[in-house]
Order: sequence, then C-alpha cells, then structure tokens
Amino acid sequence: MMLTPEEFQQQWTALLDRVETCTTEKALEDRVLTPLLMLLGYDKADVAQQVPFGRKRVDFLVKAQQAAPSSHYLVIEAKAPHKSIAHNSWQLREYLRESGSLLGLLTNGNQFKLLYNDGRAIHILWEFERADLYDNYRLLGSLLWQRNCDRVMAAFANSHRKVHHQFIRAIARLSHDPKMMSLLAIHDRQTSDPEPQRRESMIITVFNNKGGVGKTTLTINLAAALSQMGKRVLLIDIDAQANLTTGLGIDPLEDIEKAGRKDITHLLTEPKTTAASVTISKRWGNVTLDVIPSHIRLSNMENQLIQLVDSDRILAKKLKNHDYDFVFVDPPPSFGKVNRISLMASAGVLVPTQLSPYPIRALEYVFSQVEEVGQFRETPLPIVGIAVSMYDRQSKTFNQAMVDDLNAKLDRLPGGDRTTLFRKATWVPRLNVLSKSQSKGYPLCAADFDEDLGSQDRNSVENALAAFENLAKDLIQKVSVDAEPNP
Repeated sequence: MMLTPEEFQQQWTALLDRVETCTTEKALEDRVLTPLLMLLGYDKADVAQQVPFGRKRVDFLVKAQQAAPSSHYLVIEAKAPHKSIAHNSWQLREYLRESGSLLGLLTNGNQFKLLYNDGRAIHILWEFERADLYDNYRLLGSLLWQRNCDRVMAAFANSHRKVHHQFIRAIARLSHDPKMMSLLAIHDRQTSDPEPQRRESMIITVFNNKGGVGKTTLTINLAAALSQMGKRVLLIDIDAQANLTTGLGIDPLEDIEKAGRKDITHLLTEPKTTAASVTISKRWGNVTLDVIPSHIRLSNMENQLIQLVDSDRILAKKLKNHDYDFVFVDPPPSFGKVNRISLMASAGVLVPTQLSPYPIRALEYVFSQVEEVGQFRETPLPIVGIAVSMYDRQSKTFNQAMVDDLNAKLDRLPGGDRTTLFRKATWVPRLNVLSKSQSKGYPLCAADFDEDLGSQDRNSVENALAAFENLAKDLIQKVSVDAEPNP
C-alpha cells in the first residue's frame, strides 16, 4: 500500500525513536534497520543478512545481483548504539570492495555514514546524526529508496548488455580481419588523459631544521589528501637520505640506479634534463602522486652544485612551466645548498613541528633562514603556516603550554605576526601505523589494502586521515589555489 508523505514520516520517526530502546547490535538490526528497509520499499527477497565474504560476514546485503560492473546496490554494517563508528569505515570499505556494491551504510542508530564505491575508489558521501534525520530524511531516503535502487541497477545491467554487444561485434569483425585491426574499434578513448590545462599553483618547501618531527610523513600524506580532492601533486625529494622516495615505494638502488633512471641529481646538474623526464608516477586507488626521487649520491654533490652558474635558481627554472596544483619539496633537516635551492624555487614554506621544546626552539632558525633567502628573491617568501605532527592527545596540559610557548616565540620572530598555527583539527596524532605505512611504501590512505594491519591500526588510520584532510582543506584556503587561472 502506497503511503502518503505524512504517513511515511510518521513511520520513519517511530523507527528512529526505537533506537533508544536498543542496547545491542542485534536489537538495532531487528527493531530498526530491517523495518527501515521495508519502509523504503524492499521486501524480504531483496535483503540478505549475515552474508559471508571471505572470512567475514556483512550484516545486510541489499538487492544482490550478479551483473557487472556492480554486483549489489547496498551493504549495511551495524554497530551497537553505545559503540562509536568514528573509526570503523575501513571495515565497510572492505565489504564494498569485496562485494562490488555501490553504496555502503555504517550506523549505530545514532550516527549514519554513507559511502560510495565508484569501482576504483571509495568515497564518504555524507555523515548524519540521528537528530538530523527526523525532519531531513529525503537525502538519505532517496538514495536508499527501493525504486531508485531498481533504476540504478537496471541502468548498470543495460550498460553491461551494451558492452557484451560491442564485444561480440568486435569478435565478428575480427574473424574477417587477419590483422586484428578491428580491436582498435573497442578502445575506450575516455580512459586517455585530457590535455593538461594551465592552473594557479604553488610550490611549497616543507622545512624544519629539527629532524624527527614527522616532516616527510606529513608531506606524503598531505599530498595524498590533496590528490583525493582532485589536485595534481608533484613531490620532489631533495634529501640525500631519500626518505620520501622510499616512503612512496621507490627503491633508489633497484628502481632508479639499476633501472637506469635519472633522479634529482640529474635534474639539478644536467641542463637538458627536464622535470618530466625524471618524474615517476605512483598510484593507489584514487590517489596519484608524481615523484622526483632522490639518491644517496646527492650527498656528494654540494661542491658541484656550488660551482654551477646561478645554481640557487636551478630548480626554479626547471619547474617554470609545470602544470601541477601543488609541488612539495622535501629537503634535509639542515641548511645547505639544496635547502637554498628549494627555497629559491618555492612560493611559500610549510613548517612542521612537534609540540615539544626543541622543535619549537628550532623555529627561530627556520625563520632566520627563510628571511635570509627572501632577501635574494624578486618576490617575498612567506611561511604559509605551522603544522603540528606527532601529536600526543593524552598530554593536554603540556600541549597547551607548548602552544603558548610557540605563540610567544612567533611574537618575537620577524614575520611571526603573519604566521599562524593550523587549527587543532589538522594536528596529526602520533601513531605507529604512520611509520608502518611509510616503511612499506604507501600513503596512509592506502592502508585499506594492507592485509597485515590489525584492527587496532585500522581504527587509528581514520583519525590521522581526518587530520590530513583538514590540513589539505586549510592549505587550499590559505594559498587560494582555486583562483581563476591567468589568461
């Protein structure tokens, strides 16, 4: 029987009220989620519960079908109302990949998180509180509505049939063409890269004279967060230790030296070597990062670099016509020739720090070096902000004392009054999983694919990812990357 909008909202509200009576995950499934699916138009044949995928079981699988490219419409993972869902998205993402489903809903009855699987990567669409859904149910309800589900799945099935039809026609043509040229007819031109467009961009050196403050880890994961937002990002490792290079899964010996590839040393010392010719592209799901790798031989090139004509501007000249939104340069935690080269090429400096005495004390040196280099440039060299890494969330009193100390130091430094500490939501917590991911050669956003990670590490991943995402958003706002491009 068709419900009126008023009747639907009454039943919807009654189901949300039932969450108060649920103390277990099973109660939430039986008293709220199952009747909610029925209210949205599904019948019992559309919904399967406790469906096995590998060694795990998904709580609800809705509208199962076997037509590619998506096998199912919706998976639901439920938690007991008293349990937080803040750090459980990894589990739902795993189910989405395993099942090939389009949508995933994670809920404990009080919070709702909706995810979308585009076939290559999984995105968080919306997050709701239960209070939000009493009056504003249309957004969530329209996506989960059975009639809309049928329309979407029918469209996928129709697309699937068209692909089969085209494939069969190609096979038919192939049988009459010994040169097999007809295979070109089924090439998908949409997969080719569009022509690059000029855009506003910023080259940023990530620098702190104090080592061990998480500089490279922050650089890698901030770049990955920006890539997830659709930004084109280039990373330049100008440190002979090559930590950024290895942290992205590139072995300087096997992947560069033995493979006969060029690296940052060739870019800096060979006039005809271009940035594009030494760049390696790495991809994890929907994250693509371009990398100019480093090599240990860079440590022996200080004298050679000094002797080059106009050596301070080498990198600036090589990056003159790039088409990236962001370029991050990762120099060593000291001040030498390569640091000067990177600062001369940059439009700003991002300073990572820990909330502890020595890294904060090092800010004085960072500011003095930035000011010194700025005197030899045609344009100013601003510090775009100070980012907190390796943040100990348990030491609240100590952290506040360090923030006060940092702000007091900024007041005394030249240019400090124009420099701000990024907001607390961007502070990256101290987590073992960050060092684990870097040692294995991937950004933290790719941790979903690491089968060796335990559930505790997976839960902590989302906390750090949220910090990097917030930092990326704040950085975009600060440097106005989205401004209209110059004609």
